[in-house]
Amino acid sequence: MSLIVFGPTQQALEWLKNTALAEFTKQTGYEIEVRPSNWGSGFQKLLTAVASGTLADVTMLGQVMTPALMSRGAFLPIDDRLAKWDDTKKFYPAMLKDGTYDGKSYALPIYADVRTSVYRSDILQKAGVGPDALPKNWDDFKAVARKLSTKNGGPLETPFFSNQDNSVGLMQTFSMMLYQAGGSYFDESGKAQLSNDAGVRALDYLVSFYKEGLANPNVVYQGTGPRPLVLGTSAMTYNSVTVQQNAVEYKPDVEKYILAGPPLAADPGGKPSTIAWINKFAISARTKDPDGAWALLSYLTSRDISGKFAEIWGGLPARTDLSGAAYLKKVSPGFVEATQYAGALPTSPNLLQIQQQVNIAMQSATRQSGPSKQILQELDKKIDQINGK
Repeated sequence: MSLIVFGPTQQALEWLKNTALAEFTKQTGYEIEVRPSNWGSGFQKLLTAVASGTLADVTMLGQVMTPALMSRGAFLPIDDRLAKWDDTKKFYPAMLKDGTYDGKSYALPIYADVRTSVYRSDILQKAGVGPDALPKNWDDFKAVARKLSTKNGGPLETPFFSNQDNSVGLMQTFSMMLYQAGGSYFDESGKAQLSNDAGVRALDYLVSFYKEGLANPNVVYQGTGPRPLVLGTSAMTYNSVTVQQNAVEYKPDVEKYILAGPPLAADPGGKPSTIAWINKFAISARTKDPDGAWALLSYLTSRDISGKFAEIWGGLPARTDLSGAAYLKKVSPGFVEATQYAGALPTSPNLLQIQQQVNIAMQSATRQSGPSKQILQELDKKIDQINGK
């Protein structure tokens, strides 16, 4: 049988082949051909493999890849197998749901990039904010940003970094705020509804940081080097454990100051919410051995193997019974605690195009190019055009 994995380091490949899959072969007799690939070209490679009928028996999937390939009939439904599998209930429900499309389950989560509020604790201390007094709602978050601003005697010109980058960082930040405001991308008919009250409220909140001079639209992370939070040019952001990993790589002395806070609620006493980018495994619809492929899929997502996989690939576990995994002791606890509040982006087959359009709209909004309602109405039209609505 064959297996596609994305983004493995040499260490990860050695563990996968020589430890994890060697044990699987010992248990089952199946020899596994591993096909490693990078994330950058991965989506196109999978599209080509689906079209040519050469997709591996079991395939790793990223967030954007999943619905696009599910809609093409690339994967085998696994609902009957999940119903009989004791481990099914041990995954975070939102992450398990992310492997569904059109009412059927096709994939199992392996690890996630869970977002939450992230701070530089040493800089917060300068404004009198300790680790036990981190914000829980929008008003409190904004109040901390104001305290940190040089306009109010604080240490930073622009305390908040909303993840402007050369990818879709602003879209991710807006999506978190959208969920926190109780919004969603689509209504029941599948039409975009970002311009409703929740969407407008979320965008107004994001833009307010720029209007007040608490964020700078010209600060763009280029994808390499220390992030603004690690540099100390900002002290607050919405991000994930990747910020802590960035500190380890570029400024190890700063790692101890990277502090994950709770996901925010829009209102005091409201429901906290956040998003996660969830990576998964699925079985090819053309596999010649569905039972063997399921054996491999369920093995990879079993407690011990998926826990090690998440550790080596640098993510958080997708299983609730791994919340106390040993490697997580090195991670700021707030990242792990945020997992229970994480939802996924919509499972639209056109998510790749949609997120790009959302990011472009957010770039325009942060430069205060027009009212939030108008920007989002135009964005809804573009999304509906992409989806053929």
